[in-house]
Amino acid sequence: MPLRHLDALATESEGMVRLLRILLVASVLVPTLLFTAIAWRDFHEEEAQAERNIRKTVLILHEHMQKVFDTVEQVLDRLDERTAGMSWDEIGRSDDLHGYLRTLVEELPQIGVVGLVDPNGAVRNDNRLFPAPSINVGDREYFRTQAAADAGILVSEAITGRGSGKRQFNVTRRRAAAGGPEGPFNGVLLTAVLTDYLTDFYQLVVAGQKESISLVRRDGSVLVRYPSTGDRQARHAADSILLGAMASGQTEGVFRTRGRMDGVARLNGFMHVAPYPLYVTYGIPINEIRAGWARNVLLYAAFTVPAMLALVGITLLALRRARSEMGAIRRWTEEARARESLENALRQSQKLEALGQLTGGVAHDFNNLLTAALANLHLMERHLPAEGTRYLDGTRTALERARTLTGQLLAFSRQEAVDPKVIDLGDALRVMADLLERSVRADIALDWALSSAPLPVEVDPVQLELAVLNLVINARDAMPAGGRIRIAARQEETSDGPLAVLEIADTGSGMPPEVAARAFEPFFTTKPHGKGTGLGLSMVYGFARQSGGNATISSAPRRGTVVRVSLPVSGRAPEAEAVPDAAEAMPAGPVRLLVVEDNALVLMATVEGLAQEGFEVVTADHGAAALEILDQDAAFDAIVTDVVMPYGVSGIDLARRVQERWPGIRVLLISGYSPESLTGLKADAAVLPKPFTPDQLAARVRALLRTAKTA
Repeated sequence: MPLRHLDALATESEGMVRLLRILLVASVLVPTLLFTAIAWRDFHEEEAQAERNIRKTVLILHEHMQKVFDTVEQVLDRLDERTAGMSWDEIGRSDDLHGYLRTLVEELPQIGVVGLVDPNGAVRNDNRLFPAPSINVGDREYFRTQAAADAGILVSEAITGRGSGKRQFNVTRRRAAAGGPEGPFNGVLLTAVLTDYLTDFYQLVVAGQKESISLVRRDGSVLVRYPSTGDRQARHAADSILLGAMASGQTEGVFRTRGRMDGVARLNGFMHVAPYPLYVTYGIPINEIRAGWARNVLLYAAFTVPAMLALVGITLLALRRARSEMGAIRRWTEEARARESLENALRQSQKLEALGQLTGGVAHDFNNLLTAALANLHLMERHLPAEGTRYLDGTRTALERARTLTGQLLAFSRQEAVDPKVIDLGDALRVMADLLERSVRADIALDWALSSAPLPVEVDPVQLELAVLNLVINARDAMPAGGRIRIAARQEETSDGPLAVLEIADTGSGMPPEVAARAFEPFFTTKPHGKGTGLGLSMVYGFARQSGGNATISSAPRRGTVVRVSLPVSGRAPEAEAVPDAAEAMPAGPVRLLVVEDNALVLMATVEGLAQEGFEVVTADHGAAALEILDQDAAFDAIVTDVVMPYGVSGIDLARRVQERWPGIRVLLISGYSPESLTGLKADAAVLPKPFTPDQLAARVRALLRTAKTA
């Protein structure tokens, strides 16, 4: 082989080595940069998601406080009307007025005291004792302020009630004077809002121990805080971020701060409870936000680091081979200079062999490298958050959308599991009255026309409630300018037998015939994008058909809409349902559950949801395993089990064996099958249809245990 050829080969080998060195750097740098970019984007997404969650929670707290103060103002209005024209002596002597005050607040857990204070500061009558004890509040800040000038609705600082001994803040206004607004000071109308009621509600809202919720006056005085500060009066510093935002006129916002009481750094949101000088705040520890991000980063690292190490290892192997080949070429070149005339053919053979080994080895190694890299990148992308789905190919996106669509269609099929009971339709609607009243706006009136005669129907009470709520909400949304919703229930005689007819009519905009004809179709909606799923009326129709009845709709533009649900009248009397005292119905101590589910994803979600609700959970991945656990330890309050499971022991088999061997353990079956497939089980086995939320599962378990306690 000519020396120039060997020199060229050496140059090629050196170029290959340089290329492999570049690839070695790239195999570290590219995955690291990709990992860093994803982690950085995920960090900002976690914070943005946390801010969205904070704003949603603050809105919930704001709406709750608006309802509390709406109720308080209604109580003050009624009190002023009731005592109009009465002298203070008459007020102090009136047992009827005392009874009226007691009745006024009996069903208002948020209000502890409602009473009247004369111009001298003496409490003359209230809802607690009659005659009113000798209590004078003339030294209280709220009384002095109202006595000096008409302050309208005035919210006091948090105080300990002199009569009740409970922490509260008072909401007061002047009593109407005989001479009108310009008349002399005529005392104060007073309501006391219990801080315990608000902290109990806040405890239901928070998800973590370090989250905080506060109700703050514009002057910085903290009226309520969760976690509670006890009887200690808390106040924001004058230079706090929150007071600065209030002073600048902001009505809502998000800011970072460190708590003065516990030293925890939080991301906080606030909103003005207009028109009152009050603000609700909600804070999430920043450490919790970062902990969620850190978990995601560790997950990404679990895929990125092995892939990067594989790339580095394969590249080093290829580099070592290339260096070895380059050294061999150099040796061949030195030998060629000594024996050029005799070994040309041998050197040519060696050159070809060396190039073959180098090319084949590198090609093989990089084929493996690319295969490993693409596989690990694919696995990593499966665990990206929602924002990362744009990196997926069209096929993956189409499959995910198809799976979501399939799940929604199954949810609205008429094969979902139900738990039918014979109930009185009229009574069920009367129980729902408060819920429906709260579901509509103040500019919408509910009219009721319920038959006084019994209307026994065999339906799932939960499905009935959801159907009625869907219809009322649809009617509400059809009347953006206000109107009336009529809820009627009556019995009609037909050739097929008596029917219980539920009608919900609104005075809204109505629909043309071609739109009304499609109203029950899944995913069909006339609401703006993002305002409705088009599934509410489909659920109503599915409920009616599965209950043996039917649902129809009649509507015309500008003439409102009437939805009619017809259900067969049952020949059986409504089932009496005991309502145990919640304090006595639940077992004492922690509730211990055995959860049996063969699907790992469902099991993970179920266990996590029950654990967050305070249950002690033991798991089994099939029925046979559950029986083995029960043979060793049967100290469970209830068993939550899937129906279809492997290894010859289904959920139904497990429920039957539990009823035979451990009759004290209640069983809850989670299934998508209709109840006809669950025949042969006693009442101890209840059914919860799939899909369900963790909240629904926890509530169903508690209801099951209450039934067991009262049985």
